[in-house]
Amino acid sequence: MSAAVAIVKTFLDALGRRDIEAVDVLLGPGFRMTVSGGHVYTSPAEFAAFSKGRQKGARKTTERYDAIPGADCIVVYAMGSMAGTWNDDSSFEGVRYIDRFEIAHGKIVDMRVWSDMSEFRPTDEY
Repeated sequence: MSAAVAIVKTFLDALGRRDIEAVDVLLGPGFRMTVSGGHVYTSPAEFAAFSKGRQKGARKTTERYDAIPGADCIVVYAMGSMAGTWNDDSSFEGVRYIDRFEIAHGKIVDMRVWSDMSEFRPTDEY
């Protein structure tokens, strides 16, 4: 397993536990997280507050990681499914997702999240 994939696995595990302090140490300067629909977050705490307003929790099961070396970074794709509970106690499962991470100098500098992969366009990426 590459070091970049290990960073992503650690990040996803800490984010799943909503351990913001553990997540923060993995982020580089200028970190940005873009989610489905195009909203941009600049900190995990901001994203966690948004998520908490929508759902009690979500669990991601990552089935595949792909690491692709780039000119200035390594791009890691994490792909799998997620399940969880909305704040009204209804549940969801089997939602497909793909997360794209840019890793530079051992830190995550950019993350993009697609649920159900409906907005994912590989031709828009590297």
